[in-house]
Amino acid sequence: MFLLAALCLLVSSCGYSTTRLLPSNYRTIYIEPFKNRIPITEEISDQEEYKTSLPELDRKVTRAVINQFLFDGNLRITTKPEQADLLLDGEITDFSRQDLRRQDDNTVEEYRLNLTASVIVRDRQHAVIFQEPSLIGDTTYFLSGSLAKSETAAVEDLLTDFSKRVVERVIENW
Repeated sequence: MFLLAALCLLVSSCGYSTTRLLPSNYRTIYIEPFKNRIPITEEISDQEEYKTSLPELDRKVTRAVINQFLFDGNLRITTKPEQADLLLDGEITDFSRQDLRRQDDNTVEEYRLNLTASVIVRDRQHAVIFQEPSLIGDTTYFLSGSLAKSETAAVEDLLTDFSKRVVERVIENW
């Protein structure tokens, strides 16, 4: 009876596994500093004359992605590209702030922030493992009310969302 109960539990388990999704030959990653390729002098529409960017956005994105890989723990970060099994290269192509909700007097109540980047991961022989031309991170925030937060806090949420998406694509791409 005990053996039958154990067999039933084994067969009906949820399928969670602690094994790595990555191939065993990938243990380290080098993250090239992200490049800011947002064409800030390019006109985009009648409502917004020029594209938006943030100071040191490339540095902040790079730091967020490194921190997320450290938190994930599946790959070790190396500071030397020649010692890395994987090389991650990214270019920020867009940062936008869109108003989502307005009050009756036309003041903005809620914004959405989007960050778009091109991400390429290569192996030691520089063969492309995967390429994502438009990886997007986003967040929303309110300017007033109980859910209000500053744009600085919203940018931190945006960086967290984007870096999680990058790590998920690298780790779960197999």
